[in-house]
Amino acid sequence: MDNPSGRSPDAILFDLDNTLCTFIDAKFAACRAVTDFLGTGNMEELFQYFLRPVHSFESPQHITDYMKAKGVFSPVAAEHAIRLFEEEKIAHIRPYPGVHHTLKSLASMGIKMAVVTDAASKQARQRLKKCDIDGFFPVLITPDRSGKRKPDHTPFQMALKELNASGTIWLVGDSIRREVIPGQQLGFLTIYARYGDYFMHSNPECTPDHTIDQFSELLFVTGLIRHIPDHQVPNR
Repeated sequence: MDNPSGRSPDAILFDLDNTLCTFIDAKFAACRAVTDFLGTGNMEELFQYFLRPVHSFESPQHITDYMKAKGVFSPVAAEHAIRLFEEEKIAHIRPYPGVHHTLKSLASMGIKMAVVTDAASKQARQRLKKCDIDGFFPVLITPDRSGKRKPDHTPFQMALKELNASGTIWLVGDSIRREVIPGQQLGFLTIYARYGDYFMHSNPECTPDHTIDQFSELLFVTGLIRHIPDHQVPNR
């Protein structure tokens, strides 16, 4: 955890998955449910299919491809597997420890907040509602709204326009490539949520302005608190 910035932001842009909520863990749980249903393979093997560049990270086509490779594909089984995957994924979505308290504290300071995510609008809203944090974010920017995915600057600029925000802007996210680098290019103060970075080994060289290992450390960065209690540990 780095030293506090000493100045509160006018607005904060947040990534959603693996920053506000535990997405990768939920995805593993969903993969396990599907492979248990199919009776073949394992969750790690199916998860690797979602990392392929042939479809988007959330495309159900990965499940169809996996079933065909395993020789267990049928339209009926695929429909059930895809539905099961989505049900299990949303059931296992959780906010990180300290998210509710921290967001409430930031909102009480009058800080404007938005979510900028690569998830589709419907899925992003489901996750925000599941975590009971949708009320903190009057602005939600998704690729189906902006027409672009991070690290393109367009989604971030669209968020600021809809927030009607300027001045000191913070950007909080778990990806160096998709959040920290474009944030620095746009002149934001960047906060790297290291606790949620499942793909840390693939990050390019970059130095964020601040690095946090639990969400509540944002209050330390703002200067609202001077230290994080020892009993609060990262959710990793």
